[in-house]
Amino acid sequence: MSDITIAIAAGRTGGHLFPALAVAESLMKLDKDLKLYVIGTSDGIESRIAPKSGYEFYSINAIPLRRSMSIKNLAIPFVLAAGTLQSYLLLRKKKTFAVLATGGFLCVPVLIAALLAKVKIFMQEQNSYPGLTTRLFARRADAVFAAYSVIKDYLHPDSNIIQAGNPLRPSFDMGDVDDAMRYFGLDVGKKTLLIFGGSQGAKAINSYIADNLDRLKQKADLQLIWQTGRTTFDDFRNRFEESGMPGVAIPFIERMDLAYACADLVISRAGAMTLAELAAAGKPAILIPYPFAAENHQQYNARSVENKGAAILVKQVNMTEADMIGMALNLVENDLTLKRMAECSRKLHSPGASESIAKIILSEAGK
Repeated sequence: MSDITIAIAAGRTGGHLFPALAVAESLMKLDKDLKLYVIGTSDGIESRIAPKSGYEFYSINAIPLRRSMSIKNLAIPFVLAAGTLQSYLLLRKKKTFAVLATGGFLCVPVLIAALLAKVKIFMQEQNSYPGLTTRLFARRADAVFAAYSVIKDYLHPDSNIIQAGNPLRPSFDMGDVDDAMRYFGLDVGKKTLLIFGGSQGAKAINSYIADNLDRLKQKADLQLIWQTGRTTFDDFRNRFEESGMPGVAIPFIERMDLAYACADLVISRAGAMTLAELAAAGKPAILIPYPFAAENHQQYNARSVENKGAAILVKQVNMTEADMIGMALNLVENDLTLKRMAECSRKLHSPGASESIAKIILSEAGK
């Protein structure tokens, strides 16, 4: 029986939670007797997804630092102290060997507790510009697993940075094209433009697409897979159907593997895990970074991918001025450019990232 216990501090957003669960899956495959548990907040997505994935879940007190002046920031010292005590007692009770933290404010009390309890610290940073939590604790971590080598420019020189890529679930794979086309009811003889702005949709992108459906329809051999998000689905679905544009408009894509399989070109945000999936699928993209992301990290991500030739960055405020629709139409007509961008995209993929990270963590335990 393994006597190793590892805590995973992750949540609030899928971008923080899913890389952690990917590493957790690899850890369990490498050591079936390993004990794993997840620390998060009671109202975050981790409180639902971690137990559903088969992991023990424990909630702690944590609140974000608001960048603007807010009276709510006055509560931070008290909530941080409570969350640190909760985490410390949990780490000691569970005889925890190490903490894997994937960023975000909920990791701060856990990492302070790990330092106090002398528990090993491993961090995984998804973005090309590291978040505040990573910048605060990188020097004290046993290792920081990075998706992009450029993060070394923003961290203390004594930080132990290991470039490992962004972890995707070992089970992540792009679906069969024929099956994918049948799933979405698409025409195999047409080019497919996949558009999504995250699980909740992106109003600015959706509005721009809706305003340009007539232009898109003029290209006879083009069809769309358009994820609108649930909140505004009815409005955008009606506009889509009225336009007569071939394809599908849906609130949420359950089978992203099949959506990627269909896509000749993707228009999306530039979240770290979206970019990891695009690289794994080898898809060219037009990236519109979310302008209100913390520390504008999506723009850093998109710029890094654009510099590698795998995507084109368009700022949200410039979609009309840059004629993003015209750009997309030109791209789908140019097979050589799409092929070159797809090849560049595949080169950004780090296969086995989750397994590599898991092996390093276990090696620290003498496994």
